[in-house]
Amino acid sequence: MKPIETINLFLQQPYIAVVGVSRNKNKFGNTVYKSLKKKGINVLPVNPHLTEFDGEKCFSDVETLPPHVKAVFVSTPPEKTMQIVEKAINKGIKHFWLQQGSTNDEVLKLLKEKQVDYTADRCIMMFAEPVGTFHGIHRFLSKLTGNYPQ
Repeated sequence: MKPIETINLFLQQPYIAVVGVSRNKNKFGNTVYKSLKKKGINVLPVNPHLTEFDGEKCFSDVETLPPHVKAVFVSTPPEKTMQIVEKAINKGIKHFWLQQGSTNDEVLKLLKEKQVDYTADRCIMMFAEPVGTFHGIHRFLSKLTGNYPQ
């Protein structure tokens, strides 16, 4: 599957779990969660230290997600991402988005071996419509320089 097809398939999932929401409002996981929710995407927050986030039930980890969730966005340090991905794959999750700074070679190797769909090291805010001005400019420049996925 082409990278842009993988991106579009991820964003078309009926539910997306966001791993990495936090009490810290400056964390990127929070921005993504709130932005996707505002865009009408059904998002579920995941954090082992919270029971509620942004007025919604917060799941302690991917293992506690409802079985209908098949997509996970990850915004965690790379040393935590491997365990999250392993648990998600074991649960039957097939679609992954690993935000920039959340992955490493070991995680990417596992995703390839398990033959699941994934996007890594790309900012989801450049693709989730409608795209805001800042990310729209970033997307335009990415297309202009040939770095936009085909």
